[in-house]
Amino acid sequence: MPYRAKRPCPHPGCHALVDSGWCAEHQRKRDHSAYDSQRGTASERGYNARWQKARATYLRSHPCCVRCKPRDVPAAVVDHIKPHKMHEALISGDDDLIAFAQSLFWDTSNWQALCKRCHDRKTAKEDGGFGRSRVRETDKGAEAHG
Repeated sequence: MPYRAKRPCPHPGCHALVDSGWCAEHQRKRDHSAYDSQRGTASERGYNARWQKARATYLRSHPCCVRCKPRDVPAAVVDHIKPHKMHEALISGDDDLIAFAQSLFWDTSNWQALCKRCHDRKTAKEDGGFGRSRVRETDKGAEAHG
């Protein structure tokens, strides 16, 4: 039985040949852009001018990544240890949930200085990046104890 000829990926300028649909690289980008459109803008998630000032202050006093010790790798990100889920709280309209998200967001004991590499790894593990399944709150407790 004859096979159909491969076609170029429909992404503009991509010359990868595929049986159908998009090449693997552009399919991942399409999947990721759908996620980005649902998560809201940085401002909607609370990362406004006030956050930028607090972040800069925190990084001045915590200049190294806490996960790369004893090497002194410069921190580039202020990470929320426990995710605040601000966008989800705002969408829900639940005042208690919004207040809880805001308290997590601004609680400096919930912050840690990370390099971009460590932050990306942590976020991918929690949010299901790199083909991993999303970590639920109950799973986190099991990880800490097991």
